[in-house]
Amino acid sequence: MRGHVRAGALLVGALVMSTGGCGEASSGGTAAPEAPVASPTVVPGASGTVATSQQVLVSDDGSGVRMCSSGISDLVGPPACDAYTVTGWDWEGVPDSEVQDGVRWGSYRVVGTFDGSTFAVEEATRPDPEPEEWDFEIPCPTPEGGWRVVDPDRTTQDAMLGIGRLEEEVPGFAMVAVSTSSGEPGPRDPLDTVVSLYVAGDPAAAETIVRRSWGGMLCVTEVEHSHAELARIQKQLLDVPGTSEVGSGNADNQVELTVFNDDGSIQRWVDQEYGEGVVVVESILQPVG
Repeated sequence: MRGHVRAGALLVGALVMSTGGCGEASSGGTAAPEAPVASPTVVPGASGTVATSQQVLVSDDGSGVRMCSSGISDLVGPPACDAYTVTGWDWEGVPDSEVQDGVRWGSYRVVGTFDGSTFAVEEATRPDPEPEEWDFEIPCPTPEGGWRVVDPDRTTQDAMLGIGRLEEEVPGFAMVAVSTSSGEPGPRDPLDTVVSLYVAGDPAAAETIVRRSWGGMLCVTEVEHSHAELARIQKQLLDVPGTSEVGSGNADNQVELTVFNDDGSIQRWVDQEYGEGVVVVESILQPVG
């Protein structure tokens, strides 16, 4: 999804929390309203063959092979993993597993079928990690004459970091990101840094507050949801079955909910609860073909 701010960026107001159909048209031509969607209580099964879009953790403590929805590469000691039963697994056929205290584990991308509780493996691989992508664009147009520092004496590292501590003072504070003037990963020198401040309030009022301490290049842009609002939604979503990660702090001003599998019902439910576009559900399991 576009709008992620990754390596090299300062993000303030970003939270990430981890845990282990259309209506038919009537005769008059008006679409019938969709029936309400019940809140999810179980992880939905997948239709047909699916593959994980990221590495997942597979482990066996002697009681059977199990799978968890996140691959962990820097574990200290055996993992605790008991989310989903795995069938068709062959440790001899996969690379780079570890064994300690009677537990065997490894992180893999897998292909197979999933009924909501059991993953029947057809193929398992361990591909090289994908490089993180920088995907950010300054949300303000370039000022006439280009980006300029207003007051070099107030364009310091402490002043830049202090913007994130203004959450209580800036109405509707949502997020802060830094970059070069061309939108590349933020430089170490505050004099070469554009601070982008996102607010769910009056941009002019927010700029006035920030300018009391920051004299560098500044973009203030209005968004719909504040950091506090998105943080409240994040906490509510931690109980969704199959949740792997829930976080915000992206330039799209959305909550991103990653679940083990979504057959579309979870996305419909969050749209119903919070409004379309507020929460984006990303499913780890994706159809093959």
